[in-house]
Amino acid sequence: MAPALLAAVVVTLWIGVVNKSIQLSRAPDDHPLRALTACIACVAAMFTLALPSVSGLLDQVATGLHSLTINLGTMTAAYLLLAFFTYTVRGPAAQRRVRSEALILLAALAMVTATWSTAPLAVQTSPASTAVADDPHAAAFVLAVLGYLGYVHSQTLCWCVGFARVTRVTRLRRGLVMICLAVGMFLAAELTKSALAVAQLVDALPPPAVGAIHGTYVTLVGVGTLTFVVGVSYSAFTGMLAAASIWRVHRRQYRELQPLWSALHEAFPDLALSRLEARPWYKLFGQYGTHRRFYRRVIEIRDGLVQLAPYYDRTATADIEAELRQAGMPDADIADIARAKMIRAALRARDADPPVAAVEPPVIDGGHDLDSDARSLVRIARQMREHRFSDRSTPDSSSISAAP
Repeated sequence: MAPALLAAVVVTLWIGVVNKSIQLSRAPDDHPLRALTACIACVAAMFTLALPSVSGLLDQVATGLHSLTINLGTMTAAYLLLAFFTYTVRGPAAQRRVRSEALILLAALAMVTATWSTAPLAVQTSPASTAVADDPHAAAFVLAVLGYLGYVHSQTLCWCVGFARVTRVTRLRRGLVMICLAVGMFLAAELTKSALAVAQLVDALPPPAVGAIHGTYVTLVGVGTLTFVVGVSYSAFTGMLAAASIWRVHRRQYRELQPLWSALHEAFPDLALSRLEARPWYKLFGQYGTHRRFYRRVIEIRDGLVQLAPYYDRTATADIEAELRQAGMPDADIADIARAKMIRAALRARDADPPVAAVEPPVIDGGHDLDSDARSLVRIARQMREHRFSDRSTPDSSSISAAP
């Protein structure tokens, strides 16, 4: 793999590790998530060790140590991926199965390490090279590694295909399909390399055939690795894109709500929610802080509208709607403009006039959630800004970091 492409894969994998680690911090008892996070971290570590600068440091400790470490790490990552699917499908009941698979992994790791440590120096340096394939130690090493990987990947493929067929989340299904393709290519590569190792051990192939088969193996591993990286990262990456889109919407709506919030906050300052809640540091900044301030502003506006209920003049509002309709205004704008005028008139009445008989907050075109209410409130706030209904002087609190 080209150094630039390898570095890009490493960066992508570590971004995935950070993303999964944050998710795991919120659900530390989630066994499937724990296994998947460990799997991605292991794969990221192995790709990092494959970087020329890092592999050179390992080989300074012991010749061929980076080859042994990468193979052992690859086997561990395969086990962790199997554990993820086992936990996902079987739930807590899978713990015994996962532990028994861990014993098989430890036995395979011990066998591979023992084979490598007793091999000649040339084999230790590059045990999977075709140049040393006629050595029994190299064949034993390759067959032990690929045998375990084939055993684990065959089970993983069955779990992955079954899970991809039943999942209803589109981005998760697409990621699982790519993981299925990657694992299928790994299985094909393992069978190809195992057959090549046996054939070279008995000297049954001419050099051109060896080169062609080895090239096929390398291609399958390379394409499968890239497909696996994309599949593992796909759900998290598309989720981050979706979250970024929601973050931008909330940030924009937060600022657009400022005229309405300022007027109500000035009238009812005691409705401001406390800022002293204890929460994790990462929820105070970035998208978490934006979402938190946005929802606080929406809640404070709704509370203010409820407190203003005794001062709404429904008759005057109906007259305003009739006038706007006669003027040819669109129905959607009529409702928002009338509500904006009704709120402004109620704020003035609160300072000078007694409350009217009807005690009902204005009906907003929202649904059963804060986001739909926010969209209706944003339209009212736009009318207050565009038509300059406000006759009060309020400070500019449009900065998202300055106001709640």
